[in-house]
Amino acid sequence: MVVVSKKAAVLAVGLGVMGLGALTLPALAQDAGNTVKIGVVAAESGSFVSAGHTLPAGVSLAVKEINDAGGVKVGDKTYKIELVKRDDRTDIGTAVAATQELVRDVGVKAIFGSESHDFTLAMAKITQPAKVLHFAGNSTLDTVLTDQSVAKGGENHYLFQTEPREFQRSGSTARGVLTLLKPLVDHPIKKSVIIAGNDATGQFLSSYYLKALKAEGQEVPDIIFYPPDTTDFSPFLTRAKGLKPDVIHFWYNGDSTLAALPQAFELAAAPSYFLFGVDPGIWKERSLSADVPVTMSCVPVCWGESSNPKAKAYFQAYFAAGAPKGVTSSVSLLYYDYVHMLAEAWTKAGSFDPDKVVDALTTIHHKGVVSDDLAFNAHHQVTHATEVCVAKPEGDIACSMQDPPSEAP
Repeated sequence: MVVVSKKAAVLAVGLGVMGLGALTLPALAQDAGNTVKIGVVAAESGSFVSAGHTLPAGVSLAVKEINDAGGVKVGDKTYKIELVKRDDRTDIGTAVAATQELVRDVGVKAIFGSESHDFTLAMAKITQPAKVLHFAGNSTLDTVLTDQSVAKGGENHYLFQTEPREFQRSGSTARGVLTLLKPLVDHPIKKSVIIAGNDATGQFLSSYYLKALKAEGQEVPDIIFYPPDTTDFSPFLTRAKGLKPDVIHFWYNGDSTLAALPQAFELAAAPSYFLFGVDPGIWKERSLSADVPVTMSCVPVCWGESSNPKAKAYFQAYFAAGAPKGVTSSVSLLYYDYVHMLAEAWTKAGSFDPDKVVDALTTIHHKGVVSDDLAFNAHHQVTHATEVCVAKPEGDIACSMQDPPSEAP
């Protein structure tokens, strides 16, 4: 049904163009010859919109910066980048249909997204055989980006993971949380309890975070999972409180976490908390406060209170361009830097040939917002720090960048 409606839309656009008159058509053709198209597939509506709307916003800003600077030089010609956005509506079938359209009908050279892990894997079944560069901030890609799959001719040769491997992100996050909390809690922090959304992403991510906490010397009981559509968290919080934790860690959906947190305070479930993917900017925007310390992590750096000077300049431009201030606005940085890297790779390759572009991407060291040395390794993955912040009971917020561990626990 979705494909049929899109075909109807394309037909309508075609009829409209015919009505513009013959003089307009040569100009359109000339513009097309000097334009390279890239696509974004993201949840701009539906249940995961808080993260989804950040993708097109971050990519749009990068595209504007590149075009305003004159475009991208490829060989002896300069191109402007045209961004084609599609809303997957937090529906995997829609994401697949959108990817098919962008690849087969629009002819994009690269696709950014989706922010949902299983969506990306389904989309890759289309992008990879078509030799379309595909960038996604999904740490689950670690399971499919192998020596064999990323090799030339491999099934994921054109797929790139734009956030660190999950053991690295979980490791840097766990260390940062415990480091910031220890001076603020009047007893040793020995036991941590994880409360996580019970879907494929929650199960995957929290399994790594559990290992990371144990590597930091924490006693961690079995993870407490809640259904993704939960609004009353009291049964899960009561169970967590009964375990007498020093810290309750909410993982991974920021919107669900912010619904659960007031209930946790009311139950006095723990003497301290951690909120994954909740920016301190939201903490301040909503005038939140607590009688106990609350840590937060950003993916990968924060917009509301950051120790990263480049992040401050980036988010000033990001919000000035019209992007909303959301729980996970920082997710945009899993895409913004990589548009610039792709443009650099096109220039370095001197071609849009996807194999030459892949070779160029794996040799570039980019000075980005998230890192002064952003580079893809042999498995098409990146490594960089994660920012963790703490809201103190007196109201102050402090943040620090935490480097990832080099080895999995």
